[in-house]
Amino acid sequence: MKIVLPLIAAAVVLGFASCAAPGTEAEPVAARSAPAAVTNDLWTFAAAADGIHAASCPDGNAPMRGFLPLDVSVTELDAKQTESLAGLAPAGARLAGAWELTSGDPNFGGLSGLAVEDSNTLLAVTDAGGWVRIGTSGGAPAAATIGYMRGAEGQFLSGKSENDAEGLAVRDGIAFVSFERDFRIEAFAVGSCGAGAKAVEISALPATFEGRAIDTNEGPEALVLTPDGHLKAGFEGASTSGSPISRVLASGASDWTGQLADNPKGFALVGLDAVRLADGTTRNIQLYRAFDPLRGARSVLVWGAGANQRLTLSRPVLTDNFEGLAAEVMQTGELRLWIVSDNNFNKVQRTLLYAFDVTP
Repeated sequence: MKIVLPLIAAAVVLGFASCAAPGTEAEPVAARSAPAAVTNDLWTFAAAADGIHAASCPDGNAPMRGFLPLDVSVTELDAKQTESLAGLAPAGARLAGAWELTSGDPNFGGLSGLAVEDSNTLLAVTDAGGWVRIGTSGGAPAAATIGYMRGAEGQFLSGKSENDAEGLAVRDGIAFVSFERDFRIEAFAVGSCGAGAKAVEISALPATFEGRAIDTNEGPEALVLTPDGHLKAGFEGASTSGSPISRVLASGASDWTGQLADNPKGFALVGLDAVRLADGTTRNIQLYRAFDPLRGARSVLVWGAGANQRLTLSRPVLTDNFEGLAAEVMQTGELRLWIVSDNNFNKVQRTLLYAFDVTP
């Protein structure tokens, strides 16, 4: 969902429990009753991966196909901005880096989903159907390439009903993307054939909740591929009373998980990720955002229960419309949490990339 100054974003938010028993998925906290979920086997990455690769890259492997060099300038925040930002981190967390990304290419911007593609690469999607690969060196962004999503027949996606990409999850070279307007999840084998990868439909997502049609701009903003290999999408504005989560079934259909979480006032769910920690537990991470003309863009990053496992970004620190979230487990056992802002292709907004190292 876009935030265009000076509109106010919808207020929908979701909280997840921070940990689960070894090998299990965490459930949302403060869950209230929601529409009953249909009992069915869940879609799994392990069962689907080979078929996705074959359908998305029928002509074989060509990892860089369709990606073009992108002239991006990377500017670290100045000392005062960095000090202010670092001062927000609670005990057990620290700022690992903060940068502004700019480019003269008009196709750069609108970064709405983020994922760790490999140890030296972040992958982002834009809400105009674009891919942006950000190479990293020493934990900092260093270079970038750009590509454009293709449909099942190899054609470029066009128009907001097709290309409004929002959520992103990546595993073993396959990128899963959730789309607003036309609520759906599609997969692209970008690791095998780059931006030449053809879309493989995974599932159409629910268009109604509690008997009400979901606005086309309040759909599956967040997407997570759980450590157990299940796909779940978080809807930003589907309800005024909570944030429902949909899941993909083995049949290719989707339904609601049956859980509804309480909403912290004024914020909307825009990012989800989940990682498996060294002790076997699953840790869920969430990103929320809010906007109003007086306070501007605000964000809350949550990686566990308690005040020392959340971070709030608001003025006077340098902040913007953060939508993309990606998490990775470091060799130290810490989590590196990346967030990126969607500038809506608006010259008065910024593309900011921040990284925080946190102790789970």
